Amino acid sequence: MSDSSTRVLRSPWLLAFALAAMAQFALVVFHLPAQLTFVSTFLLAPILAVWVWRARGPRLLVVALMLCWVGDVLGNPRLIGLGHAAFLVSIAAYAAACAVLIVLFVRVTVRAASASRARPSRGPRAAVGLLYAAVIAMVLAATWSGLDPTLRVVGVVYLLLLGVMATTGIIAGTSSGVGAGLLFAAHLLVSLEVGGVVDGTATVFRVAYWILYLSGIVVIALSMVPRRAGGEAVPAYG
Repeated sequence: MSDSSTRVLRSPWLLAFALAAMAQFALVVFHLPAQLTFVSTFLLAPILAVWVWRARGPRLLVVALMLCWVGDVLGNPRLIGLGHAAFLVSIAAYAAACAVLIVLFVRVTVRAASASRARPSRGPRAAVGLLYAAVIAMVLAATWSGLDPTLRVVGVVYLLLLGVMATTGIIAGTSSGVGAGLLFAAHLLVSLEVGGVVDGTATVFRVAYWILYLSGIVVIALSMVPRRAGGEAVPAYG
């Protein structure tokens, strides 16, 4: 790893994100007041977005992270004194983040293909989309009876976006694919909670969600932040 890459990874913003993430896990595990958990939730995505921006990462990724932040803040409407509409807005924000990530991953794939002479086949990676589709079908089957008509429509659209996001992520690259898959898994847990299949208040559920979600956005960010060689920055996509 070059000195410049090391400096990027040692950024105080990345350290701040790590500290906020540890605080979030501590608050969840030790059942501290929900208001304190909300503070750390409020900080996580913006801190990572600042790190991506200062590391000359993709602007589209910064936008996606800020949309995730909107989803994080509005995802528990009772905590912030808002109604059910805020929850729907949080889903819309996450869906928009997925759409932005899809555009980013497609750009990465197209530019990598243009720069490569070998033109490697991406068919095997694209086939992973069939696995995601099967998982989505199983989640919808498990939650369908527990959703009202509005949430059924919202759930189908959102889960399809998640599946496309995860598929384009793995086509774009292994690291981005792992991050997208973790993000996909995190929001599948939320879908199971909304559908009444799992208890969203259980500590094990909350810890699992935050591990998957935070790992997902961090791995995506690390895969998209430009590496530096010889003092020149590799152009970011988006």
